[in-house]
Amino acid sequence: MTLLHTTMLMLTASCALMLIGFSARESRWGPALMMVGIVGALLLIAYNIFQLLPAH
Repeated sequence: MTLLHTTMLMLTASCALMLIGFSARESRWGPALMMVGIVGALLLIAYNIFQLLPAH
């Protein structure tokens, strides 16, 4: 599995968490699940940006 496949798999998982959390937003755990999905997607984006920065 290449880095692109791994990244897309992780992004799909975090988007699925956001979708499931939004579908269950009336329950107690729905918004928390959305937050986990959002944080996961943002961490993935931040990691990819960090990898593109030149090494010092």
